[in-house]
Amino acid sequence: MPTVDSDIERLFLTDVKQKKTTASGIRGRASRLGRVGSMVMPSDRMSGKAKRDYRRPGPLITYSIFEDLVPFEVFDRMKYEQHIQLLPKWRKKYGDDYICREWGLSRYGWKVILEALGLGI
Repeated sequence: MPTVDSDIERLFLTDVKQKKTTASGIRGRASRLGRVGSMVMPSDRMSGKAKRDYRRPGPLITYSIFEDLVPFEVFDRMKYEQHIQLLPKWRKKYGDDYICREWGLSRYGWKVILEALGLGI
């Protein structure tokens, strides 16, 4: 009957063997001729000009996560300055009715928020 110690030892040895096999990686594999080389990437086979163009950074694209209407819970956790900045943009883009419906607010609750922020109606 196998003991716990022998099971643990067997698991340890198989784990070590697997790690050694994984660690050998590309250097452990040989070609048909017995040579062992480093890994070659597709960019290594490009010409000098093509490689420089490939490594050149692309155009900078910026995104704003607040262009779209966020859930009310996220809006509620924002700072006062962000409320003042974002709410007028969203009111122009979406309208008051749509914002109330998406956030699940009544018209009274919407008016309270606008008055608290000093944005008027």
